[in-house]
Amino acid sequence: MNILRKKYHDVIHFPEHPSIEINYSNTNTYTKCRSYDAKAMNQGFVWHQIVVQHNGKICGSDAKRDILDALFEAVNNEEIYPIAYRRGPKEDCFLVRQCQPALDKLFAQNLRLRLPNGHSISILVQLNVADFHQGQISPIAQITKALSQLYNSMERHNGDDGILNLSQFGRNPNFADVVVNLGNSGVLERICNLIYSNDEKFRNVNGILMKTNGIKTLAPLKQFTGVEFAILDLRDNKLRSPERITRELLPLQADELMLAGNPVINTSKFPDCLNPVLKNFKRIDGIPSENYSKDYSPLNKNSDKDSEGYRVDWSNRADINNFEFSNDWHAVMIPDPEHNHTKDDIFNYFFITVSPTFSDFYPCYYKFDKGEHQFLVRQCFDQIKHLVEYCNLEIGIPRIVQQTVTEDSDLLPEVEMYSKLVYYLLMNISPFKTGQVNPLECIDKALNRRYNAVDRVLNLSNFQDTEGLQNIVINLNSINILSRILMQASKKFASSVVELRLAHNKIVFANVPKVLVLMGNLKAIDLGNNWIHHLKDVNELSVFKLKCLRLDGNPLCSKYSFAGEYIEAVKEIFQDLENLDNIEITTKGNLSSQKNYLCDVAAYDLTQEFVTRYFKTFECVKDRAKLKDVYHANAMLTLTCNYLSANSTQKTRARIGVYGDVSRNILKMRDLPHAYGPVHYGREEIMAIIMSLPDVSFDMLTFNTDTTIHNDRLTAITINGVYLDQAKDHATDTDVVMAFSRTFLLTPVKHFLGPLNKGTSYKIINDQLNILNPTAAQTKIAFKYLANDNIADDENEISLKTKESMLIMLQELTHLKSVWCARCLEDAGWDLQKALEVFIGLCRNDEISDASFM
Repeated sequence: MNILRKKYHDVIHFPEHPSIEINYSNTNTYTKCRSYDAKAMNQGFVWHQIVVQHNGKICGSDAKRDILDALFEAVNNEEIYPIAYRRGPKEDCFLVRQCQPALDKLFAQNLRLRLPNGHSISILVQLNVADFHQGQISPIAQITKALSQLYNSMERHNGDDGILNLSQFGRNPNFADVVVNLGNSGVLERICNLIYSNDEKFRNVNGILMKTNGIKTLAPLKQFTGVEFAILDLRDNKLRSPERITRELLPLQADELMLAGNPVINTSKFPDCLNPVLKNFKRIDGIPSENYSKDYSPLNKNSDKDSEGYRVDWSNRADINNFEFSNDWHAVMIPDPEHNHTKDDIFNYFFITVSPTFSDFYPCYYKFDKGEHQFLVRQCFDQIKHLVEYCNLEIGIPRIVQQTVTEDSDLLPEVEMYSKLVYYLLMNISPFKTGQVNPLECIDKALNRRYNAVDRVLNLSNFQDTEGLQNIVINLNSINILSRILMQASKKFASSVVELRLAHNKIVFANVPKVLVLMGNLKAIDLGNNWIHHLKDVNELSVFKLKCLRLDGNPLCSKYSFAGEYIEAVKEIFQDLENLDNIEITTKGNLSSQKNYLCDVAAYDLTQEFVTRYFKTFECVKDRAKLKDVYHANAMLTLTCNYLSANSTQKTRARIGVYGDVSRNILKMRDLPHAYGPVHYGREEIMAIIMSLPDVSFDMLTFNTDTTIHNDRLTAITINGVYLDQAKDHATDTDVVMAFSRTFLLTPVKHFLGPLNKGTSYKIINDQLNILNPTAAQTKIAFKYLANDNIADDENEISLKTKESMLIMLQELTHLKSVWCARCLEDAGWDLQKALEVFIGLCRNDEISDASFM
């Protein structure tokens, strides 16, 4: 496709089809409206153009995909095929034809698309931009052509011929100029109809592969009711609802059903939700349907009729050589009749005992059964042979031995192996079957899930917890396994990675610059909370000229008595370093103080919401009465004023003296009994004090917020900053910049609040306010940027974050698609309670179809 630009029209050329000449002179153009002239549609005989007005705000490699995802979400599964998609710096555009139901859905949403990040953009619809002529590109013709080619190249799987491969169907070469998205149920239904109605070809189809197509519903597959497939591969799609997938699988039959990689796999109702359809399938993801459960592995042989495996132990260890070329699963069986050791214990002992250079050794399907720890491995004969010939089929159990310590000695405890666990192998316990765990494929998918293309961050922290690795043990303690995974990541993402995170992986050695050489733009590495004992085990990473490095939580940090000594040692190796352990290094080589501190990231939302709302309400006397409900009935307030106003006018000093009247400055009191008077108890007394204080204006950009305690009983928040004590008459008085430090102790009083029963109500039980003179640094930046209105949401406007939260809550309550949730909320003025009433009304009037639900 290429485009010839002219003054009043465009000419779009296609390699194998007549050109489309776009003439804008007779075009009907619509934007931000809900209706159009139906006569202009001229269904089927003209082309229409859709212009996405993103104004350059959507860029990058995923921009086109995000826009198309938003389009298909908006048309709510009505059939639509974008033709000749063209990217532009401010606008994207494409042609469509014969899609009035889809256009009606776009107009119903005021011609706006909601992007995956929650933002929305306008679209412009131009009806009748070109006449349709015989021979021009046709989506249905292109789909038919693609299917015809696939019929002629059907594949063979597990001994079965006639397998039609529609995996990644949208990337078929025939769709270079047309977007075919099977995630749109209208499109998928069209394709299923074309397949089923071709009697001559369909009689030879023995199975269908539909892997990686973004499919969200299987309803269109009802065309194949009564057809018995050998295989139906639906892996790596977007099937989410356990209830829906059960309902939609009822009419389908296959010897092998494959569902791995769909979000539904990770729901609590899966796989139990499949019980009603198990009779339709012999195997699901390689597992016999009668055994399909969360704890099934190839070690379950009761109904599998697999062999018990060939036992190899110390008595016949030479027989291990008979399995050098085996592709089957082998089991490692570790007797522990008293269950004295956990899964983590077993693998920690195991990898300490065997060679730390083990590679391609990924234990799978761990289970503890009948007094034995069991796991499977395959395609790692060299490692298995090492276990037999060099480790003698034994695991050492370590213990710490305290050395004899004299007054002058500094000996550290030593680790020795004080006992052993003897284990044996069961070779060829089960043949490998399609759908079972393939460690290298799972790792590749896990790397994709962990890469953030927007921030260019590859986050492999707690890599073992990645979705899809539940049945595999990834030992990054092994330098060879760590190197292999990082090499795989380097080849996949190359120089696009700027930050690499490897925290919480039990890494002991990280000198792997050679495997990261393709990550030439790497500027930050996080190795926090690993098992690194010496700086020499990371020093080779200095070749990357890192700006940020995190090492805290490693044993090496305990080797330094002072922070300066630690910084100096690290800086000697990483000379370009600007940030160490998430704290900026000053030009003097010291760590700068942190602006904000959270003892627990779970306190982030509470801290942000409380601080913003409280101080915004406190700013004006007439609004402060709203704070009454924030304080506990038995709360306590103390105020201390140490502000010195020697250079102030008499009127200003008198105004500031209000603070002194309620202040509790013990050092300035005449006698100790007076110390109890300024302690204000109870909600009523506290509000009387708060209401008596002058009008103020806070500079929230100066706030330093520290949350030092956050648990199920107490949260402690300390705020330091400046505010402006405002004069009522600027002709005779002046505003005063004052500093404050305020500590709140909050306690939860009610749980399980809100529509989802996940909310918690907090009350202030202690409020300590200290008023003092601002420092020189505070004075310099105080009210330099008048941005308070941008920090807190306007009371009359709902923030985007709040709207997104409401959308999520309404989706959980109703299971509606996001488009319908947005409609209900917009009709209700973004009031969640009213939105539920709108939803009930729509259901009562049968205005919501089944396709509108997830």
